[in-house]
Amino acid sequence: LPVKSLMRFKCVSKLWSSLIRSRYFSNLYLKVASSPSRLMRPLGVYMSLNLSLTSDGHYNCDSMEFCRNTEKFELLSLRLSLSSSNSDESSLEQDLTFPGMGGYNMVSLRGLILYTVCRKACIYNPSTRQSLTLPAVKSNIFAQQERNKHVFYFFGHDHVHDQYKIVCNVVVISRDYKKIITNEFWVFVLEPRGFWKRIEYDDQPHLPTKQGLCINGVIYYLASNPTCHVYCFDVRSEEFRVIQAPHSEYQHCKSLGFIEHGGKPAIFDCTRIRETGVFELWVLEVDGGTWSRKSLVLKPCQMHLVDDINRKKLIVHGTDQNNKVILALTRPCYILYYDLIKNDLRKVNIIRATRPYEPHDVCFKVMDKCENIMQLET
Repeated sequence: LPVKSLMRFKCVSKLWSSLIRSRYFSNLYLKVASSPSRLMRPLGVYMSLNLSLTSDGHYNCDSMEFCRNTEKFELLSLRLSLSSSNSDESSLEQDLTFPGMGGYNMVSLRGLILYTVCRKACIYNPSTRQSLTLPAVKSNIFAQQERNKHVFYFFGHDHVHDQYKIVCNVVVISRDYKKIITNEFWVFVLEPRGFWKRIEYDDQPHLPTKQGLCINGVIYYLASNPTCHVYCFDVRSEEFRVIQAPHSEYQHCKSLGFIEHGGKPAIFDCTRIRETGVFELWVLEVDGGTWSRKSLVLKPCQMHLVDDINRKKLIVHGTDQNNKVILALTRPCYILYYDLIKNDLRKVNIIRATRPYEPHDVCFKVMDKCENIMQLET
């Protein structure tokens, strides 16, 4: 049944409403919605516009307590045009617009979206149209006016206890941005009467450079400290583990993509695709300490699709449900889909129905649509 029908069926009786709202039923529905037969449905993605950015890429709002610029954010729902799905170039057309949602950092997990508005974490369920703003983290670091402070959020799921957890990493950097001074970590369990709990972290301070992946109850993310490492956070035990990046050349991991491939975290390097025509894929093996490397040579007939990369930065936005890597330019009017299995690159134009946007307006995050009917409560 479609989600819209299920939401209506809650009005039939208290018993029906209780059943549909239960975690057991929502998990069962998510399992069915994520089955291989359902994953072949037309691709839908989300795109975030951050209209509070200035022309130099900085925020106009920097508050942890209350945001006065929520109207400056828009979350766009895009859908792949069926009429052009079999051509070399297809298009994404605007489906819905959600004012006041979105933000610079967006993470998708099991059909839920975590995004950041003015340093505060928000959860949005596109299926039920519910949104939830989490309480502000009560860190003493924010009172230190003389230092640069950055806030990063990660989204994880403990499949043993069926708990969703949001991890907040507060990073303090020297004023010249040359030294990472300290980290603070806080964890929020997404449940009624949830609260932020600070957890101990005694390892070397680090600066995350990529959004996290949650795979089998572990959050993985790339960070510099100062060289590139993979940090692993066990959602259940709330403990960290650190793994060295696979290649000696990867001293700085900001330009690297971090994706899920075959149920494993992987580094996707597209920095030399324009010069060499090669994507480098490094997959972290099950033992958690070794990397396997695969060089993916782009077809010569598709090299014209990467001609603009020498002038603009290409950003990796993860993989979709069909194991295709999602790539976009820094100032996008289109995205690229790279099929890791078929070694095939496709260009998908973005068609926006409403007003045009300036290049600096766009904070582009693409993710799959996945239906989850879980009720958001805190």
